[in-house]
Amino acid sequence: MIERSHAVVTDPDKCIGCVSCSQVCPTRAIRVREELARVDDELCIDCGACIDACRWDAMKAKTSSPADLKRFKHTVAVPSLTLYAQFDKGVQPGQVLRALRHVGFDSTCDISWMCEMLTGATDAYLSECDGPWPKISVTCPAVVRLIQIRYPDLIPHLVPLETPRELAAKLRRRRLAAELGLDPSEIGIFFITPCTAIVDSIAAPVGLEASNLDGAFSIAELYGPLLKAIKRDPGADSAESISAKGLRWAMAGGEISAMRNSNAMTVRSLRDVVWVFDRIESGTFAGVDFIEAYICSGGCVGGTLTIAGRFVAQRNIRQLARAIGDSGKVKEEKVRSMLREHFFDIESEIHARPVRPLARDLRRAIALKRERDALRQRLPGKDCGACGAPNCDTLAEDVVRGEAAIEDCVFVRLESLEKESTNRHGGDHE
Repeated sequence: MIERSHAVVTDPDKCIGCVSCSQVCPTRAIRVREELARVDDELCIDCGACIDACRWDAMKAKTSSPADLKRFKHTVAVPSLTLYAQFDKGVQPGQVLRALRHVGFDSTCDISWMCEMLTGATDAYLSECDGPWPKISVTCPAVVRLIQIRYPDLIPHLVPLETPRELAAKLRRRRLAAELGLDPSEIGIFFITPCTAIVDSIAAPVGLEASNLDGAFSIAELYGPLLKAIKRDPGADSAESISAKGLRWAMAGGEISAMRNSNAMTVRSLRDVVWVFDRIESGTFAGVDFIEAYICSGGCVGGTLTIAGRFVAQRNIRQLARAIGDSGKVKEEKVRSMLREHFFDIESEIHARPVRPLARDLRRAIALKRERDALRQRLPGKDCGACGAPNCDTLAEDVVRGEAAIEDCVFVRLESLEKESTNRHGGDHE
């Protein structure tokens, strides 16, 4: 069992063991045991689906605290583009950046321009790449984790370019260290995140030895203080540093909206991502060059740690982008030069995440698989979750692992009771 801290944690005081979380988990990482939801560290991708599903507020996001800021001589807030979309019409990105300094950060770093650069870099990469097709964006870390666990054969399809937040943080740390005369470790860079998957990607990055970010605060927890700061001081930073093309990355479809390559498509929501990935594995969509995929409906604006909701946020992003204008900030030849110099490359190869086999010994594993299949035939196939596992297949696997009993299924239990009752009454009659 892999043991590491995850961005999603269970509050045992609020969990009632209702199994709603276990049934929406895309990797079947959650079991309800002794009336408490328990997360398997091996399988969790920190997508936050359980947070959305829990009516009791028992699934929580584990983010940074104000005390973390005190560890550094200079702190930087790197807001997700989704943060700009949380406020009513009239609040500009420059006002949000200014407000971030009022609530405790020393400086800010907008990533919209880096998103625009990545758009050009992806175009250039696709024009020089020879497959396999389609290529899949790595923007959503939950998608990358899902591929590592559930679709390892699709790892070669991932675009090997780093995310805008990591690249922007790396550049800002270098620049500030030179300007302020500080050691890079004395600078704390924190992402203002719309989702738990990004929190996890900072704590345990994929394709990086260590994240260029030092932590993350959720949009939901900073929204109130930021709104008060904006009302107190409505002044704004210059909007010249904001890229309208990059700003659209906050919503599904934004990544490909400015791409020259039109042979691309956007997939949003967990259900649709799984549907598409299942078919890529079987050879479908090989004629598509690029897929922009998000676990959250609507893209980052639909993240679990937001306030406004994806429909309002999408409208706000479109209005902001229209007001800023679409004049590009990035020169294509410069981007292609940086791509050749490997500026955008991820640092290391992405590998499948090892998941516990039924047994280490092949012969034993085959025997347990047969046992699991036999148990599956005894189960009703209702996938009701009453046993604490998300479905009947998972319960059968848990039983052969010795982590559950077949009688955990209420239907099997009822069937056993009926047989006992019939036998008892039959014996009494005799």
